[in-house]
Order: sequence, then C-alpha cells, then structure tokens
Amino acid sequence: MKKNIYKWFVSALFCAFLLASCDKYLDLQPKKVQLLETVEDYDLWLNSTDLEASFACEMNLLADNIDNPTIQNPTTSGSSNRIYTWQDQFSVDVKTSPLIWSNHYQSIYYFNTVLKEIDEASGSEDMKKSLKAEALLGRAFEYLYLVNLYGKVYDVNTAEEDLAVPFVTSNDLEDEVPDRSTVQEIYDYIIADITTAIPDLPEDNSTNRYRGSVAAAYSILARAYLYMGDYTKAAQNAQLALDNGPNEVLDYSTMAHAGDIPDLQSRTDAIYSRYFEGSKDEEIPTLAFLQSFDPTDLRLEFYYSDLGDYSFTTRGETKYQTAGVSGVINGDYVFPDAHTNWGPSVAEMRLILAEVAARDNELEAACDELDLVRKCRFREADYVKLESTGHTQEEILQKVLQERTFEFPYCGLRWFDMRRLDAEGRMPEVNRHDAGNNVIATLSPSSNKYTLQIPIQVLYFHSDWTQNQWDEE
Repeated sequence: MKKNIYKWFVSALFCAFLLASCDKYLDLQPKKVQLLETVEDYDLWLNSTDLEASFACEMNLLADNIDNPTIQNPTTSGSSNRIYTWQDQFSVDVKTSPLIWSNHYQSIYYFNTVLKEIDEASGSEDMKKSLKAEALLGRAFEYLYLVNLYGKVYDVNTAEEDLAVPFVTSNDLEDEVPDRSTVQEIYDYIIADITTAIPDLPEDNSTNRYRGSVAAAYSILARAYLYMGDYTKAAQNAQLALDNGPNEVLDYSTMAHAGDIPDLQSRTDAIYSRYFEGSKDEEIPTLAFLQSFDPTDLRLEFYYSDLGDYSFTTRGETKYQTAGVSGVINGDYVFPDAHTNWGPSVAEMRLILAEVAARDNELEAACDELDLVRKCRFREADYVKLESTGHTQEEILQKVLQERTFEFPYCGLRWFDMRRLDAEGRMPEVNRHDAGNNVIATLSPSSNKYTLQIPIQVLYFHSDWTQNQWDEE
C-alpha cells in the first residue's frame, strides 16, 4: 500500500492557509492549489511562515549539550523523552504526524508546488525563473537536513549503497512516493539543484533574509560539502557566500543587550534565515556545556538566564532563552527577538573557513578566521586573540570545533556536528541522567543511533522499505 509523503501534514497545512489573513488564495481546492494564478501569488507562497519556521525544535533534544534534570526513571512515553533518550521511534502511535520528518516534507511540498506549476501562471518570465530558482534552493536545503537525519554520515566508500530518504519532486497528493534514494543520490540532487538555481537567484535578499539569494546558495553548498568531508569545496563555497552577500559578523561588543540584535528578517549577518517551528522559549543546557564557556563571553549574557556566579553547579538553574534574555537590563525592560538563525550565517562561513584551514594545518589562517568571530563575542577589554604559536594542529582544530558549540548551541547544528565527528572517532560517550544523576540512556561512539529510524508512521504505508539499523539495548 503506497501513500504520498505529504499525507501526514496536508490537513494541517490547509488549515494554516485558511487562517492566514495575508494570503490572496484562501479558498483552497482539496487536490491542487488552483488559485495560484500569477507570479505574485507564487511570490506570496514563498513568504509563508511555514517556510520561515521549517525546522523542528525537537532536533535540539538529540544533542549532547542539553539536559532534562526532571526526567523520570523509567522515562515516560512522551515524544520529547523518547527523542531525548535516543529511542528508536519518537512516537509509537501510527496515527500521529512523524516529528521532524513531516516538517521537512511539508516545506518540500511548498517548493515543489512552485517548481511544478509556476510556468502556467501569468506574469514575468524573469520572475518565474527567479522564483523557481528560490524553490530549487529551498528544496535542496530541506533535503540537506533529511539526508543528515535519516541517512548515514557521508562516506565516499559507501554513500552509493547507504539509504537515505525518498527524493520527492511531485506536489500531487495522489502520486506514489518513490523508494528511498541513497545518500550519494540525495547529495547529487542537492548540489545539482543549487548549481542550477544560482544563475537565476536574486543577488540580494537584505530586505527579507528568509528568501533565497546567490550568497544563500553558496552558503548551503558550503554546509553540504562540510558534511560530505570535502573540505576544499566547503571552503571555496563559504568564501563565495561571503563574497556575494553579507560578510560582517554581528558584533555583540557594540550592543547593550540581546534586544539590540535585529530580527532574523533583516539581520545583517544572516545569509539565509530560518527558525524553528513552535513556541518553545527556552532550553536547559548541561552543566558541562555551561562550564566550557569563558565567563566574559557575551553569548552567556545575551542568551542565558540566571547565570549566578558563573560556576554552574545546579542542573536546570541556568536556561538558554531562544529569543534572547528578557527583563530589566541596564534600566530598560527588554523583550528581544534575537532568535538564533537555523540557516547559514556569516559566522558559520567564517568557522567553516577556520575549520578547513586547521585541517589543512594552516594554523595562522585558522586563528585569523576564528578571531573574526570571537572578537565580536567579547568586550574589547576581555578579549585575547588565540595565536597559533605554541599550539598543535589538533589543539587549534578543537578550538574551532568548540567555537561552533558556543555559536550554534540550539539550532539543530550540534547533532549534525556530533554525527560527523563521531564518524572521525572524535565523539565520546554521551549519557542522559535522571534527577538522582543515574544514567538512564547512553549514546555510544559509532552507535547506529546517529542515524534516525524511518518513522513507523511512514513505514506503515511503505512496509517494503528497509529500516535503518539500530543498536540493541
């Protein structure tokens, strides 16, 4: 029994459209979106808030920097607890929408609608090309997440056999789903789609960072090649992203508090903006992660509440605020909108360049790139540049990798970094603890749990698919 990949979100998707006051096409047809008639309609379609917030905040629960000090032992069966303890399925109810999986395929539906139907719309041919290019870029970005969640870490020796996810190009809810593509095939699709898109993409997205641009395309290619372990191409594309778009790291040292950080739509260091779905307003960091910070790091002040004396000895006391720290700050009451960008930023491109330089043993260049980020995260009086002299290649690389944990703590990237570092033998064992500090779950080095299981809600309709391997408890 074959069912379309969109089955699990289409009802919610249509309900969202019916409630969206800004849309011109509210009376949706059940099978196809017949009221997308002009290129302006499709332009509005790509402004959907569902695309801006296309990532599941539950991804953060997989990472090693997050804590749940009140979790019960044995754990309850809620999806958050199942994700947090790396269980094989996030829900055992086949009637529910599959967490994380459905977020990305919902966005792919939007982009496929543009790619399949915009040629029939009235309006400028140049605008059609531009919107199709944005859709190719957006779809490629969604697949970059999917292949790094449900496929093994890219290995040039096995990528042609390792299964990933189905590559869906249809927006017809009646069409059958193709079989799972391989990791290599998905990466090939990603690179081909972005390469095809670049000539027709807008050169500037500064009025709306959620929309595509040439720089956004290169930045996603940089991230893709990093995950593939092709460090030369990762660096090349990171530099092209900086050359074609914003290239200044947002400087916290010039700001009084998190309220000075601009919204993601206009943030000057955002290359391609995205945030998470839902209303979750805080995360609980592990004590080890908090203790790894320099106490003068402004990211603590801007994003972490209840810092105390910075010793961080009580689990759950200090929390990461997803929109930045609010409250009375320097006499002003502040309600920030400083959400961490889940999409590529200038800082990410700089840290890719730093990592590649470190891996190439170009240690001075690595420190220079690292400095461009770190000097913007400390007040001038508190900052000392890391110099390459007296440090080994491994020490510099570890400094760069650690900086990624500080800069991208709760925006999905840590799990992807854990996967690729585990493939290199660089990840230690990760444990979850209950309130009594008893170990209740373990993620071992080289664990199959670094590749998520295909949701049972999907396999219910595709029983012939091969499930990903899983560690026996």
